[in-house]
Formats: sequence, structure tokens, C-alpha cells
Amino acid sequence: MKKLILISLGLLATTLIQASTTLNANVMLYLNMNSKTTIGNVQLNNMTSFEVTQTVQELSSTAKLIVPKAYGKIGQQPILELLKVGDPVKVELGYNDNYNVEFEGFLSEIEADAPLILHLDDKMWPYKQNNWVKNYPKANLKQVLQELFSGLTIDCPDVNLGKFEIDNASSYQVIQDLQSDHGLYSRINGNTLKVGLAYDFADTSKVHEYIIRKYVKTNDLKYKRKEDMQVRFKAVANLPNGKKKTVTVGSKLPNASEKTLNFAGDFSEKELKEKAEAVLAKAVFDGYTGSITGYGNPLTKAGDCLKIIDEQNPEREGTYMIETVEVAYNDNGFSRKNSLSYKVY
Repeated sequence: MKKLILISLGLLATTLIQASTTLNANVMLYLNMNSKTTIGNVQLNNMTSFEVTQTVQELSSTAKLIVPKAYGKIGQQPILELLKVGDPVKVELGYNDNYNVEFEGFLSEIEADAPLILHLDDKMWPYKQNNWVKNYPKANLKQVLQELFSGLTIDCPDVNLGKFEIDNASSYQVIQDLQSDHGLYSRINGNTLKVGLAYDFADTSKVHEYIIRKYVKTNDLKYKRKEDMQVRFKAVANLPNGKKKTVTVGSKLPNASEKTLNFAGDFSEKELKEKAEAVLAKAVFDGYTGSITGYGNPLTKAGDCLKIIDEQNPEREGTYMIETVEVAYNDNGFSRKNSLSYKVY
């Protein structure tokens, strides 16, 4: 077993003032930011900054970590000699010596500069490094993914892909093409590869709460009525024989926002319309759109749900899927910018 090299430089001057929802509104709670990063067999107990964007719309997440200049050497050995591309990485952030796992993945690039900048890829990184040449006379989505992403549990719809060929492509490239051709979004969550429509990614078991005018850093939300949301969906069924079938639902106004939905399967026009209308019902609602930025806690993730509490207008309260989370940890504090998707309830 490798010995873990532990380096602690103490916390940066990043004491954060955060209101606690359990306290009186006039009482402020002072929280000290803390970080812990493990790269290979090296542990860093400080960082200059960390940033990552997670979204259900992208296959993988990349992060950037800036290491303080004081880490130039560990003992007599330059830190660059202890790090290598491909090392596993775990970033833990929090307050007052309490940590949450913020990012897990691999070291993908090292910028040899002062300060040292490290680029990280999530758990999709190994699946960008391989190469496949395969020919399936008759392929099923789960069958293909189990082979290309061995070691992961596959959670995906039952989709027949028909004749399917892979010509010198990585697992990552193949699933990118599946997303483009069939509208199937993918994310690795823990050891599970989840594949489905973007509107299938809401995890209703993880619901966080924000009070819209309290205990948040910035609020860029706008309340809209259903009738003001001019949205149109063009639903395309990608049939196993290579042909396509299309239906359109939603607003007929020329200036309406049009989005394309790709479905894989041999659907009738009626079935395709029903699927498109189910998505439209989620996309058009009375409720909030935009983003709201909180602190490091609660630990919101893309795909989680966020309940917006509006004490001035309680009738406007609702719960939404978080489409994107932008995490920033630096001298300006610790924040999470949450962009909302559709209304869950």
C-alpha cells in the first residue's frame, strides 16, 4: 500500500459569513472554508481555487484546480514529480472541518507553471482513452453500453439500435454519437451510467431548499406564467430501419422557441405525439426560470431537485430539477450557481 503524503498549509484567508436558516434572521454564522484534495498518493489540504460545472446536458464534467505556490516542493521533491496524468482525484470541500465530496475523477492535464494549474476530468475520462472496432448486426442499447462501459451499472431504456457499427472510436465518442442521433443524455453517477432523455434525470429523492430572498448570494430568477412560455417541440423518432418520423407539438407562433426531441424506437405517430406532449407539459408551467446562487451548502448537484420557498408569495413556491450547477471555491468564497430546468411539482 502506498504511503499517503499529507501536506497542510493551513486555510487560506477565506472566512465566510453565511446566514443559518435555523437562526434568527439577524444572527449571522461565521463559517471557515476548508478543502482537501487527494491526487494519487498526495493529499493537499489547501487550494487557491477550484471550479467545476455539472450539467445533465453534457456527458462529462471537467474541473480546474489551482494549487498554491507554497506547494512547489514537498520536502526535497518537486510536486510535479509526484503527480502524473491519469492519477485518481478526489476533491472534498466544506466548512468548519466538515467535508463533502465535490468531485471525483482523474488528473487529465498538468500546467507546469506558478501557480500550478491542474485540469481534472470526471469518471468518464478512462472511457475517452480506449478504442473500439465493432459490428453489431442487430444491437440493443444496453448490450452495447455494457460492453463499452464494463465496470459500470447501466441504467437505460430498452432501445433497439438495429445494425450498429463502431469504427475506431472511444466509448465516450460512441455515447456522444448516441446522444446526437437519438437524444439520449448520459451521466455517470457513482458507479452507475444513467442514460435517458434530459427530462428523465430529476432525482426526486434529493430535494434541497432555498428561501428566495434569504440565505442566498444572488437571485436571478424570474417568475413566468404558462401562457407566456411560447415553446414548440419537434419530436423525431429514429426508427431501427434508419428512417425518421416527425411530429410537432406546442406553440404555433413563428417566434416560439423550438427544441428538438430525439426518440429511439419504432413508434406510431400517436405514440410519438404523446411522448412529445408529456415533455411539453413539463417544459411549460407557472413558475420560476433562471438561476439562483447559494453557498457551499446545501450540496446541490445537477439532476437534484430544488424547492424555491417564497415567503412573500407562497403561492409561487415550487420544486424544480436543477439542470446545471456551477461550483466556485476561491478567495471570494464558496458558491453554487443553480440553473433551473422544468418544474417537478
